[in-house]
Amino acid sequence: MWSSLVIPTFLLLSFFPVGLAPDPGSTTHGDDIYPPFWDQTDGDIAEFLVQNNKIIIDPWKYMDRLRLYKILITESNKYFVSFGKNNTGNVFWALTLFYGRLFKTGRFSEPPNSSRCAYESGVSSCISINSGWAGINYHVVIMNFLAAIESGFFGNLPYEVELLSREEYRSNFCYSVEECRASYPQVMDVANSLYKYLLSRKKVSSTGGIPQYDTDEDTAIFKMWAAHQAAIDVTKPKFSDVSFHSSETERDFTMDFLLAIEFFEAMLYRPYFESSAEFLVGFPHRLLTDHDRNVLTSNFSRREKALLTAVKLIQKINKSTGGLFLTIWKKLMTSKFARAMGRFFINRLLLIPIE
Repeated sequence: MWSSLVIPTFLLLSFFPVGLAPDPGSTTHGDDIYPPFWDQTDGDIAEFLVQNNKIIIDPWKYMDRLRLYKILITESNKYFVSFGKNNTGNVFWALTLFYGRLFKTGRFSEPPNSSRCAYESGVSSCISINSGWAGINYHVVIMNFLAAIESGFFGNLPYEVELLSREEYRSNFCYSVEECRASYPQVMDVANSLYKYLLSRKKVSSTGGIPQYDTDEDTAIFKMWAAHQAAIDVTKPKFSDVSFHSSETERDFTMDFLLAIEFFEAMLYRPYFESSAEFLVGFPHRLLTDHDRNVLTSNFSRREKALLTAVKLIQKINKSTGGLFLTIWKKLMTSKFARAMGRFFINRLLLIPIE
């Protein structure tokens, strides 16, 4: 039974065109790969406003949320030096680049065709609380950031962190370590596991003055994806049936895409800069409308059409098997050989030209 699923599964995943992207540390033309305004923040928690002996963070501002991602990358880079040159091997790149892609494709705005919270070149913006994607992304980054604080990953902060809350849909979100711990203890535990693991790593050598830690690649990636999925699991029920101004087609794509990511997580997909940037070439450049449900218009690239087709197909197969497809896939991926084979097919053999 297992062997009969391997070939069709790999053929299914062949829709996902993942290859090698430019090294951000060695190219001059790849700046658009980074999230908008990436170079306008240093990734230092000291950048945030301090009032009444509290570090004030507004998670509904694009720049504030961007800083959280950059802080996570900056503070963790030393543990991933051996995974990629010029800090391209950090396991948080997949989440960070995806955040920027969501913003650039208008998925944090409201309502459709509105300029409010929309991305405009050279202009920072807000994140709409009425965006389902924004709500999902909120749980991913906030759970990570607050778990890092709770675990002591950032050391002793000079002040307490205060996240500014919104009255709208207040019960859908948590805004402090204590609140998130009370509402989502399992998610916080899973995220804490990643940071405690990194803190336990030992310096084993130094190359060119750069320390090398004994971080196990598969362990770090597994714990990062586990924290991501734990946040997604508590988030999906909150937003799967809520309009938030998007079309039914976009909402279906959101859930289909998140399901497909579970298949990638199971094979410990390498969430590094190059592979993540190349994968996101296929993420649709705009919100889907109900006109896109049956026929994709010509303004979608081959990569985008391939990804849209793939995630829908994965969802249909998984639904038709009552969820057995994902269950079997996860069991199959407990084999290191199977995981390596899956990544090999995706990264080497199943490439689709951009145009």
